Amino acid sequence: MGKVPVRLREVAYSLSPNHQYIMRGLFKDWGYKLNKKFHENWVSALTLITPVAGTYWFAENYREKEKLHHRY
Repeated sequence: MGKVPVRLREVAYSLSPNHQYIMRGLFKDWGYKLNKKFHENWVSALTLITPVAGTYWFAENYREKEKLHHRY
């Protein structure tokens, strides 16, 4: 049996250094978009951040009390 040559086809996609404006729309008006998202979802963000921050604060406070317990 002989070997049969097979032609491979390859497609390579790349960005031209002269045309890198593809991502421009992603960062357009980012300040307005972040502000709008925050004002629309501040209740959801608050209900997520409050328990996390409270747990962190409690753990740090407990650790400090444990470190200083022998001084009293």
